Amino acid sequence: MRHLHRAWCAAAVAATAMAVPATVSAQSGHNLERPEHWKVRYEGSDEAAERNFVVMRPGWHVYAGPGGLIWDPGSFASGNYAVKSTIYLFPEGDPERSGSTRVDTPFGLFLGGRDLEGNKPTYVSFQIDNAGRFRIARHTPSQVQELARWTAHDGISVLDDQATSPAENVLEVDVRGEQTFFYIGGEAVAELPSKDLSPAGVVGLSAGEGLSLHITEIAIGPNRRDE
Repeated sequence: MRHLHRAWCAAAVAATAMAVPATVSAQSGHNLERPEHWKVRYEGSDEAAERNFVVMRPGWHVYAGPGGLIWDPGSFASGNYAVKSTIYLFPEGDPERSGSTRVDTPFGLFLGGRDLEGNKPTYVSFQIDNAGRFRIARHTPSQVQELARWTAHDGISVLDDQATSPAENVLEVDVRGEQTFFYIGGEAVAELPSKDLSPAGVVGLSAGEGLSLHITEIAIGPNRRDE
């Protein structure tokens, strides 16, 4: 049954294929196979677990599984930089068809990742959820510090109970000197001091438990805005 989901996903993102910028991260590995060299860190459990994620051009697809971080170790950024990601959230349904078991956990980007495979991981998450909210938080081994608490925003696309196609959201972060700016759908939603974030580090995906997500890009490059 999973091939039905692949066809559904391909149709949903086909319209965006020509719009993917040249700075898109390399889609490492063969289509419909797990990306080469990518890493995963699961949240809240020391037990061995597996979450299926594959190259599905354009981009990658992440199926239901435990919540955690997924990243390419080569996706490191420091200094002034921008990161942009287009993410599709798929409706809840038959896991063999939709790849999803729930839609109510958060997802988005993380940046500033350090020691992600060690005992003292730190990173900053920029997440949204299907309630139409966003949050920015700094994660350390001892605490989660909310830098911007969960806040509703009309620019977040969500799935309703009758949804049969995925919801598209575009998340961007611009690190510009002393300030870092966060965008949803091209609209600025937060501005925070860069010193509170320590944004130099690995950039990747934060995927909530049970979600089916398609990511067409995790693009890292120069600052896109001057405002």
